[in-house]
Amino acid sequence: MEYVIYEKSEGVGAITINRPAKLNAITFEMLDEMWEVLQDIQGDRDVNVVLLAGAGRYFSAGADLSIVGSITPETFRLRQGRYWNRVFSEFEEMGKLTIAALNGPALGGGLELALCCDLRYASEDATFSLPEINFGIVPDSGATVRLPWLIGVARAKELILSGDTITAKQAEDYGLVNRVFPRDSFAEEVRRVAVKMASRAPLALGMGKKLIHRSFQQADSRFGLEQAMDVQSALILTEDYREAIDAYREKRPPRFKGR
Repeated sequence: MEYVIYEKSEGVGAITINRPAKLNAITFEMLDEMWEVLQDIQGDRDVNVVLLAGAGRYFSAGADLSIVGSITPETFRLRQGRYWNRVFSEFEEMGKLTIAALNGPALGGGLELALCCDLRYASEDATFSLPEINFGIVPDSGATVRLPWLIGVARAKELILSGDTITAKQAEDYGLVNRVFPRDSFAEEVRRVAVKMASRAPLALGMGKKLIHRSFQQADSRFGLEQAMDVQSALILTEDYREAIDAYREKRPPRFKGR
């Protein structure tokens, strides 16, 4: 595989997003490779925990900008369902514990991928943001559904609607990440947690995860993802979105008009 590295040992299946030169920006090809790995893991009784990390200094900078821009709502919905929602929901729903090792910044779709995991651990120098609002759109890969469950409605609104960046310490205070580890020992600390969790009874891990999901998810997450696609399908047709894309390419601030 070109964009995903997969290794397993001690009951842990370690997936590494491997596109460091592009800050692990997510492409359709990467999502296809990730899907294939997840299907192998699903049927592997030797793997109880999935550990997801990024190669290099970023966890993921989000969607590769080469796959955004002018797009019809129909094409957007097809791509969203075929790639993003399918893979992200697999992390959330699979019967194994999933852990995001946030070794560096997680932006946009990169943060939304981490939100699909059961546990999140951050390096002390990691940062987090959902910058979609700066392009006249909203997060469409689960943040509007999953983030309020984790940190509450008010803080979720602040992050989603401001596009602001928060530190690892703020993320820990919000409940976005379970714990922050020092940069120098981050990989070892997260690996230790993953191996410890992998030693637990696998059926109890999977069923416990599902019970917790059911108790907190008042509305079905897939319904929420459909609603996000409905909203985004309208926003990508707006003048503000076209202006934001042009401004980004021309390296200038966007001039939003609200229509």
